[in-house]
Amino acid sequence: MRINFRIGDGMASKKNKSRAKSLIGRDFISLAGFTAEELYRLWSKATELKRKLKRGIKQHLLHEKTLAMIFEMPSTRTRVSFETAMTQLGGHAQMITPKDFWDKNRESIKDSAGVFSRYVDGVMIRTYDFRDIAEFAKWSTVPVINAYCDREHPCQVMADFLTTKEKKKKLEGIKTAITWAPKSWNESLGIVNSALYAGPKVGMDIVVACPKGYDPDPEVMKAARKEAKAMGSEVKITRDIREAVEGADVVHIKCWNPHEIIRKGLAGLDAITPHRKNPKKYRSWVITEELLEIAKKDVNVQHALPVERGIEALDEILDGPHSVIYDEAENRLHAQKGILSEIIA
Repeated sequence: MRINFRIGDGMASKKNKSRAKSLIGRDFISLAGFTAEELYRLWSKATELKRKLKRGIKQHLLHEKTLAMIFEMPSTRTRVSFETAMTQLGGHAQMITPKDFWDKNRESIKDSAGVFSRYVDGVMIRTYDFRDIAEFAKWSTVPVINAYCDREHPCQVMADFLTTKEKKKKLEGIKTAITWAPKSWNESLGIVNSALYAGPKVGMDIVVACPKGYDPDPEVMKAARKEAKAMGSEVKITRDIREAVEGADVVHIKCWNPHEIIRKGLAGLDAITPHRKNPKKYRSWVITEELLEIAKKDVNVQHALPVERGIEALDEILDGPHSVIYDEAENRLHAQKGILSEIIA
């Protein structure tokens, strides 16, 4: 029987009906289906495991468990952080690239999900198309984790917000400015969408600064504004980068392609990307030290990496006193350990 998947259904319908209060068995493919309480639970677990790691206390919570890591696109942080996370939790991670398995053009996603479910305890997927992750999750009987796609990047945002929570001691009332920047390769709206799904739920103010034509997914904005209204927080889009940065607690620098282009797929689209066609037009979309002066004095500058230094962001910003980019990268490890330890049985 085919199971219909919806973004807001909690990501767990077939695997968690009998354990509604537990995160065991939950898919982690979109932050849309997680409550603030559940997100805080994951951050709390991440903080606990991070603290114990620093103290040298072993936490083999996933002893003899195996995570399959399916990569359709390369990554530094995703592979190393997930593999290290499984090792530190006492489990094992398998790196699987396109040359190592039959892709959807040669074997149905249903069959692949069914087979993987018989071998491993969880599946992490980094792919171009969210629909493929959703389809895999329909048929998988083990938890599925979205490690990046065209629509969301939930693991990165969990790490971003964990970093903010550590530095600012809270999330509620924090103003995060997500500022668009130019780049010479394709990027998805994943971080923006995931931040918009999660931020308003925990009372954060999210201001997205971007050029005309680069607005986030309208459906995601609608959901974010609904959550913001319920929490008394603010979600907005502006064309004025100064407006976004003014009074910000966090400035997250991020490049992304227009929504319409992303929905056609990430690969091979540089030629039709507006900022690639006319780079001079977008040179003003770069965070400078002057801009940071109108943010909070203790503003944190985030970037998910990899960053195109000198184009997407200046060295003096990335290496300056406000930068937390390496803390943020480290927290991919800890945030993912929190997720893995809570959802894998």
